[in-house]
Amino acid sequence: MKKITFLIAALFVVTQSFAGFPVGRGRFMLVPSYNLYTAKGYWNSSRAYNAYGNNGRFSSNYFGLYGGIGINRNLDFVFNIPFVIQTYQETGKLSSNAGIGDLSLGLSFFLGHFNERTHLSVTTSLMLPGYQNGITPFIGFQKPAVEIKFGVAGTAEYSLRNPYFDIEAGVRHFFDEFGPTQLFTNITGGLPINDEFKLSGTIGGVSSISPLAQFDIQNLSYNRQFDYIRITGSAGYTLSKTVSLWANLYTDVTGSSIGRGSGLSIFGVIKF
Repeated sequence: MKKITFLIAALFVVTQSFAGFPVGRGRFMLVPSYNLYTAKGYWNSSRAYNAYGNNGRFSSNYFGLYGGIGINRNLDFVFNIPFVIQTYQETGKLSSNAGIGDLSLGLSFFLGHFNERTHLSVTTSLMLPGYQNGITPFIGFQKPAVEIKFGVAGTAEYSLRNPYFDIEAGVRHFFDEFGPTQLFTNITGGLPINDEFKLSGTIGGVSSISPLAQFDIQNLSYNRQFDYIRITGSAGYTLSKTVSLWANLYTDVTGSSIGRGSGLSIFGVIKF
């Protein structure tokens, strides 16, 4: 009884603050992360909220390693390796599942530089399931997928210590008779407080479309037609020129045919 998009959403949470900027030729970036998500209920297909029965509660622990390698000034190789532990429990019942999630490999092309502080990019990725859906809660759709994402990111020289933004939108398609095809977007704005400390906020969402529109309360993890909107608040601290630490708090604000939850994440950005 989980969000099928959890792995995708978790990846967005940990990459929003820097994903729109090139890594740099011959340079590397690693982002280890931990994300905790919990939900005690769901939105049905009419957007009405319902609590899980029998004091039900879903939780997911996500461990990820996102990375980027600068091939040249305008091209990066990017990847993500997730491991997830998911648990659903209610009175008298406990079920748990763990495994490698949807592996992602891709290329980010930086199409143009309006100036030194603004970048337009397109990222194409291949996603491959690293798990088998043998027991519930399911980890994902267990189908390969492709994704294309467009983004614009930049900073501005104002009196407010160079605020920055990162806007992205894209589409993801799973290769199955019933898809789904998912549209997603994230809009992030941030403000450095001083040379070390930054704050940012994000509003984002996913709309999943499929010819299989049935809504199964007993297996929310496998519903293919749904949507949700999420808001995230972030704080980052720069330890050095090559290392920074971030913490996020997020919550779902509206949706249909999907769990309603909230969570937190911590991650580090290491450049070398």
